[in-house]
Amino acid sequence: MLDTFRMTPVSERRLYDVSVVVACRDDEERIGHLLRKVAAHLGALGVRHEILVVDEGSSDDTLPLLALVQHGLPDVEIVAGAERGHGLERGAQRARGRALVLLDARSEPPLSAISWALARVDAGADVVPLAGRCLVVRRARCWRAFDALVHHRDPSGVERRFLRRARSLDLAVSLPPRRSVAPVSLWQRLRQRVLSPLAI
Repeated sequence: MLDTFRMTPVSERRLYDVSVVVACRDDEERIGHLLRKVAAHLGALGVRHEILVVDEGSSDDTLPLLALVQHGLPDVEIVAGAERGHGLERGAQRARGRALVLLDARSEPPLSAISWALARVDAGADVVPLAGRCLVVRRARCWRAFDALVHHRDPSGVERRFLRRARSLDLAVSLPPRRSVAPVSLWQRLRQRVLSPLAI
């Protein structure tokens, strides 16, 4: 199955405005929806982008599903065989975008906040953390901190570790306003998706 993945030689790869790096492992039930949502959002923004999906040794049908999704999303590249916890680091090292959006497949990326974070990077920020759900970084300035991306499926832990490293390297960190990306509680989601439609 791995030989069906599109692998472009590094010398032939173009530069992008944004590279989205998604680390995944046993995420067959969510990865297709996540990739379509992210690709549609970046397409609507009109930015040149690539999406690197790095599989950390899935034991379910994540890889075969990614091969199917890839046919409908030409900007998706699959990187298989990463060690557990090293998906973000491996994807960041491979990415060619000026800005990187780093996320775990199990996090719900706040798309409007990602747009805001990309604008902050354009304005000069090096690192923009988004509520423990993803990081947006300037690749050319942050490459020395990529080893801090090693994780164990804890996006908020990765964020804390990366921010410590970024500050030790004197990188410019831009924190979002608290209200713009406040996490939605399980009760709020239930009320919005289930109870509110029933009340109509």
